[in-house]
Amino acid sequence: MPDLEITEYSDYETFAQEWQGDSNESDTTETRLRWQLLGQLGEDELLIQLPEWLAEEKVGYVDSGTPIEFVGRIDRESEKAIRLADSAAAPPLMQLAHRIYKLEEGLENAAADESRHDWLENRLQAKQQEFEQREDVPKLSEEWIPKSQVESAVRRVT
Repeated sequence: MPDLEITEYSDYETFAQEWQGDSNESDTTETRLRWQLLGQLGEDELLIQLPEWLAEEKVGYVDSGTPIEFVGRIDRESEKAIRLADSAAAPPLMQLAHRIYKLEEGLENAAADESRHDWLENRLQAKQQEFEQREDVPKLSEEWIPKSQVESAVRRVT
């Protein structure tokens, strides 16, 4: 059975170079947001990119357009297809992951100010919970996705 090719990255520089090379993306801000998203995913989760036509078929059009990047975990796999569980569109999660990253950074710098530290800690917990619940985020229908149509599948490892 051919496996889905999942590329794993342990450092930002390699990820950025290969991601931008694969998608001809020149916006490093978007690449950094993807990297921050990958850092928030569980060990069994990954980021996949689909062709727009397939995303339209599996999700449909949403307010800001059809998302083509999704996170989730492979629930089932056949020789030719995968099914993602707990899927969610990546763009809104990238924004949440960035907020979490910034709150973590703020916590490191607020050690001396106890009230600010407590406020940041509460905000961080709220954003982490929001990230884990993934409510109000477009999801893929729980149908099979042909492996041949997955343009990229990536995971961050530590």
